[in-house]
Parts: sequence; structure tokens; C-alpha cells
Amino acid sequence: MCHLILFMPLLGLAVFLIWPLSLAGPLYAVIFVLSVAMYVLIFKAMRLPVVTGSEAMLRSVGTVLRKEADHWQIRVGNETWEAESADSLKIGERVRVTGIDGLRLQVKPDSEAEIVSHNTIMLKH
Repeated sequence: MCHLILFMPLLGLAVFLIWPLSLAGPLYAVIFVLSVAMYVLIFKAMRLPVVTGSEAMLRSVGTVLRKEADHWQIRVGNETWEAESADSLKIGERVRVTGIDGLRLQVKPDSEAEIVSHNTIMLKH
């Protein structure tokens, strides 16, 4: 069904079989312009960043909560995650997620993040 939208200009050529050129021409022009507008919106939507799943977690910023036996507990958004880091971390430090291994995040200290308010993080320029 969704592929029919891509063929709308082609299917619109049928108006030339039904109506005379003076009516079919402007109607087809409207169909064509609407199709091009939809294509632009479709391509813009396809280029939006992923906002769900593990892909959205990458490059997000979290806060170190505590050190467990072999991993760290960090808060990313409103969730607490287990994390590993090759660098030494401090409790309360900002970290950036660099990878995901199952349910454990790989993180590194984030020197670019700065707390602005309770739940907001702003990146320095």
C-alpha cells in the first residue's frame, strides 16, 4: 500500500484517459506537486536520528551513581544501568555512552557536558 504513494505520478497519468487535456493537465500538475512534497517529507523523515532502542542510547549522557563489584551504576535519563569504563570514574561524574554490550553500557568521562539544571544537560561549544 505505501509503495502506491511512490507511483502516484504514474497512476495520475490515467486522468488523461478520462478527461480532456484542459482538465487533465492542471489536475495532473496538482498530483505531481503533491507527490514531490510527499517525497521531500518522506526523505526528511528517513534522515531523522533514531530516538528509540539501543541506537538512541549511544552518545547519551549519564551520571555515575555508585561503584559495584566489577561495574558502575549510572543513571541515563530516568533509568539506572550497569556500565563499564576503561577510565577511572568518580561518583557524580558525567559520562557519555560509547557502546552497548547486552544490558551493560560502555562509558567514558564526558568533559563536554555541563549541568545546567536538575534534568537538563547543555554541551559546551
